Amino acid sequence: MQPLPRKVRGIIRDSSRKPKPHLRKTKHWSKIRAMLRALSLYRMIMTTVLIWFLTGCVVEEPVPELVDPTNFVTYIHPTGVFTLDMPPDWIVGDTSDDSALSVEFSPPNSPEPLIGVYVISAEMSLETTPSPASEAGNVTTASASPDLEALINLYQLAFYSGPDITYKEMARDPQPDGSLRIKFLIDAPQGTTQHNDFVQMRGPYFVVLRTRIPEDHAHLRTLSRVINTLTVNEQAGWSSAAPDEDGNRDVVGFANLNAWSDRNGGFQIVGQVVNNAPLALEFVRITVQLYDRDSRLLAEQDDFVSSDLILPGEYAPFSIVFSDGLPAGTVRYDLHASARYADYAARTFYGVENFAVTSQADFDENGLLVVSGQVRNEGNLTASLVKVIVTIFDSEQRVIATDTTLVDLQRLAPGEASTYSVTFVELGGTPNTFLVTAQGIIEE
Repeated sequence: MQPLPRKVRGIIRDSSRKPKPHLRKTKHWSKIRAMLRALSLYRMIMTTVLIWFLTGCVVEEPVPELVDPTNFVTYIHPTGVFTLDMPPDWIVGDTSDDSALSVEFSPPNSPEPLIGVYVISAEMSLETTPSPASEAGNVTTASASPDLEALINLYQLAFYSGPDITYKEMARDPQPDGSLRIKFLIDAPQGTTQHNDFVQMRGPYFVVLRTRIPEDHAHLRTLSRVINTLTVNEQAGWSSAAPDEDGNRDVVGFANLNAWSDRNGGFQIVGQVVNNAPLALEFVRITVQLYDRDSRLLAEQDDFVSSDLILPGEYAPFSIVFSDGLPAGTVRYDLHASARYADYAARTFYGVENFAVTSQADFDENGLLVVSGQVRNEGNLTASLVKVIVTIFDSEQRVIATDTTLVDLQRLAPGEASTYSVTFVELGGTPNTFLVTAQGIIEE
């Protein structure tokens, strides 16, 4: 505490007034002195107590927690193309394929990755495509070579384009390490997010370090340290598979991924798969593998997606749960998908085009999210085992929950309707939007 200012008192003698006579010692003088000493001691004690009390009332501001880079672990991509240092409790999601390396890094219990690394071969023959910035009418500074510019446009369209997404580029700043920082905003119906992406050509590779600026100050401090640890091995020997007429995409792709530790100590990975094939797919199985920093397999789990059949270009949600939680030493997970072209399911599948679905979402008295509504068969055939698939999204359009339930009636003739209700006891984020689809089996 700062001392209070004291008034300076001076003695002014008035020569016109006679000085007061001195007190004479009396027989009570010793008692008076004892009382004065006791009073002085009392004042000292009370002053000490008051200082102690006031000191105890001072609220100390917590010292910001800084991340010690020496405690980071090094993530090494299985291809050997790049490494990145990060806190040991961060989760890694690898959705790389033969055409591109794509890895996202998330703090624990965070539904939104802060960092992503994207790598493709720079010598790939690419067609120049319009950038999101040019489509939005924004003027940008072309500080890169034409080849680099085409690669930038390609990755921007892959990550930041959509019917309800607006890309707003703010600036491009060359960095001391030779990379180019692209500062931009993404406007979506759920809100606006700020991003800084760093692009560069490193030997045979086009490398993008994607970052989303977090609102949490602790995450921001950690992010500022992690982004400076990326290294690229130009001699790794990996290269993107040459594109073919179909774009060389995986038959099953992944989108809107999310991972978190739930309230029961389990670890959940959710998202959507997309059918990139020209034909419908059935028996789509998702496999998740957990690895340590030395790429040793620690655990594996798999399950089928809820949709019986996925048409070309369609999305379907999935959920994989490790009930025992993350094994000690887990630093990343890999996703794999398998499927076959539809044959068995296609014979009896009764798709979404045959149903009209109404839905509403509310929180019950226990604070649980409940999605309920009605499904009506508007097709020409009788359907059985009609089920609804509910997907919950956060403001970033990442999946935070998904579940499936049968409608109350086992059989729906044309024109008939039935109700449904799904209660979510676990959410991997704050719910913002939801999607409900219905499908069934043709009754023979």
